[in-house]
Amino acid sequence: MEAPPDTQKGRLGVYYYNCKVWGIHNYYQYATHISQDCNRLARSVLPRLNHRLECRIKKNGELGKGYIRDRYGGSKQMRFVDGRPLCPIGYVQTKHPMYKRKSICKYTTNGRKEIHKSLQINLNVLWSIMKKTEVDNNIEFADNRISRYAAQWGKCAITNKVLELDEIHCHHIIPKSSGGTDKYSNLIIVHQDVHKLIHAQKPDTIQYYLNALNLDGKMLSKVNKLRRSAELPEII
Repeated sequence: MEAPPDTQKGRLGVYYYNCKVWGIHNYYQYATHISQDCNRLARSVLPRLNHRLECRIKKNGELGKGYIRDRYGGSKQMRFVDGRPLCPIGYVQTKHPMYKRKSICKYTTNGRKEIHKSLQINLNVLWSIMKKTEVDNNIEFADNRISRYAAQWGKCAITNKVLELDEIHCHHIIPKSSGGTDKYSNLIIVHQDVHKLIHAQKPDTIQYYLNALNLDGKMLSKVNKLRRSAELPEII
């Protein structure tokens, strides 16, 4: 992050830093006086960041919708590096551990909903995406894929389902073959089966994924909007 070979590598360094901050906060937030410990860290870290990053670090910047704005948007410690938000290590409060509710159960529909209500970004999945980024040739795509995953709280944009690593697909809203780019605004995270449905053309394939996904009218409308952008006919 301090001396990246190019802008894209610098942005990736910011995400590695943020992921470390999220991990510390999510793990230690149940410890007594965690805010005091993290504030001491902040008083040590921030001057070094200001010194080493110099003109690249700013107090003002734009926070898009998603995890970072929801959790850290109210902090005066927020900084921006090359326009990317840098999460403040000192912005954390002690959270009281709660007993597990009896309604929580991964084997029932309602039980899974209760699990997802309390979920934050899955850091293990985020780390895996970042590791994959290291071997991707297209840094811009990899960087913006991470941004989209965080902005969507790790959920599918169509079904709102929390995605596991092997379910995550990043869809180009306007296909690259039609002039689409790897910019953040042209990417969206969806479930792998939703992605296949968006691009499906054979009636049998379309029906198969419709049955598998069991989409309601609102979800299907979103799929059709993406199909129109991909120059494919709507599903009726």
